Amino acid sequence: MNTNKKPWLSMGLASGLGLGFFPWMPGTLASLFCAAAAFFLARSMRIPLILDIGILLLLILLGLLCARHLVRKQGIKDPAWFVLDEISGMWLALLGLPKDRIPVLVAAFVLFRIFDILKPWVIRRVDEMENAGSIILDDLLAAVPAWVTAFLLSVLL
Repeated sequence: MNTNKKPWLSMGLASGLGLGFFPWMPGTLASLFCAAAAFFLARSMRIPLILDIGILLLLILLGLLCARHLVRKQGIKDPAWFVLDEISGMWLALLGLPKDRIPVLVAAFVLFRIFDILKPWVIRRVDEMENAGSIILDDLLAAVPAWVTAFLLSVLL
């Protein structure tokens, strides 16, 4: 994907196909959309772990490419409309979990948004870094405690 010749492609992907341009809480909307997509995908088919990991890696790769283009070519650090990082983080928060179980889905979503918004510990330090990778990495770090909690909930249920 040559993002230099097609900046609209980078912006379209980075904005979650336009979700990022929603005027109120675009990151939460993108996370919710991702959770809903995961739920409906899990209801329609069994998602093997290899496919789950493949989707996550594709989201991360696309996010890094778009972030690199935005930071290097346009000088933009992390605009609010860039929500592919929230989509990647939300998918990580659900990785390998039963995406069709509402309590697990809700726990992963709520906890991911809390950690992503509050940015405790090292997440804040990564968020403050001035490079393309930090745009994606802080959300992936926020997804880890959300995943752990949702995993424990899925085991208990």
